[in-house]
Amino acid sequence: MGVKDLDALRSLCAELSSDEPSPGGGTASAVAGAMAASLMSMVCAITAKSRKHEADRLELEDLRRSFAEKRDELVRLATMDAEAYDLVVKAAREKGLSRSRKTSNDYERALAHAAEVPMRTAQACYEVLSKGLRVEEIGKKSARSDVGVAVLLADAGLRGALMNVRINVAGLTDRPAADALGSSASALERRGNALVKDLLARL
Repeated sequence: MGVKDLDALRSLCAELSSDEPSPGGGTASAVAGAMAASLMSMVCAITAKSRKHEADRLELEDLRRSFAEKRDELVRLATMDAEAYDLVVKAAREKGLSRSRKTSNDYERALAHAAEVPMRTAQACYEVLSKGLRVEEIGKKSARSDVGVAVLLADAGLRGALMNVRINVAGLTDRPAADALGSSASALERRGNALVKDLLARL
């Protein structure tokens, strides 16, 4: 890792540790998922270079591209999460000042958006885990610890994102929409838990 890369990481950590509420846990969850996808991609790359895995090379290259797409998606979601929270804060301030129906609706839409973004993060983390099953099967055994770290990071990203879904859903007055998002979050959490348990048992 070069100095420039370390500076970027240090800058992100400084933002997360500031006295500003965003970026916060939702962004950190997406970053954890992006790191998980990056590690899975690395395992695919080093496995594809091995002569012992020539038969799996095309599949490994496809998996690597897929993980790269998930990494980029999660990086975008990290930024989107911070922006979504900022919109909630702005809408809440305007609602408090005017108390009009329009500002109440704006606040409701901002909250819904702030729940939908981490839901997308959680889904992306789940997809990293799901594709990780095949990486565990055909990846180099010497990279098993990298797969394991990726699993733990993706699990943290998924769980953290769902926490953010639930805290925003709790403030929605549109209960049918809130209940639908809450049910989707619970279903995804159950599938994620089962997948993580399966993956860790294999490693």
